[in-house]
Amino acid sequence: MIKQLYKRKYYIASFVISFLMALSFNMALSFNNAWAEEKSFLNYDMVMGDKNAPIEIIEYASTTCPHCAHFHENIMPELKKKFVDTGKVKIIFRNYVFQQPFDIFATSLNRCVSEDKFFPLLGLYFKRQPAWVKYKEFGELKPYGKYAMLGYAKGEVIKIAKIAGMSETEAYQCLARTDVLKFLMDTNADAQEKYQVNSTPTIIVNGKKLDGYELDVIEKAIMAESK
Repeated sequence: MIKQLYKRKYYIASFVISFLMALSFNMALSFNNAWAEEKSFLNYDMVMGDKNAPIEIIEYASTTCPHCAHFHENIMPELKKKFVDTGKVKIIFRNYVFQQPFDIFATSLNRCVSEDKFFPLLGLYFKRQPAWVKYKEFGELKPYGKYAMLGYAKGEVIKIAKIAGMSETEAYQCLARTDVLKFLMDTNADAQEKYQVNSTPTIIVNGKKLDGYELDVIEKAIMAESK
């Protein structure tokens, strides 16, 4: 079975991560806010289901990936019903962030909510992808400079976070945090080193990377691990 890959185009130069790190640092200074580096955030695996379930699925996904949105809206409910809710499987969700602002900002905000709001906000980002992932409008701001482009991307992702109950102040404080961004980049590096992740969604079943993310592929892997 051919795996459908979602390869991301870079919409700003390859130095975007270092630029965003510097921007976040400057924002933190402008807030004069010790909170930005002290308040806890979700810097650990998010688990769906019984943490002691015998079979472990790791999902690497990107908030801006349309295949990931399809997976969560059309495949995850059945997977959860058949295997997670019955205690057979636990699903560990890990972000895999591509180097473009919409993904970086949305993923950062998703890590700054309480644990019980993580999956609901993630689901909202997936469900409303067409409403906030606006590459065309983002690109049209290029003549006005990087700050205009980044400001636009932030505004779009914050709109979704506000629907989930995050205040605008909390959102900007979160996006000022270099520790959140570092956590995400470290997660990326770990995914690449351990599982050679370079596309999303990538599914790992009991340590084995699958060649696909379709329900029948995952079910087959689960059955093999159940023997």
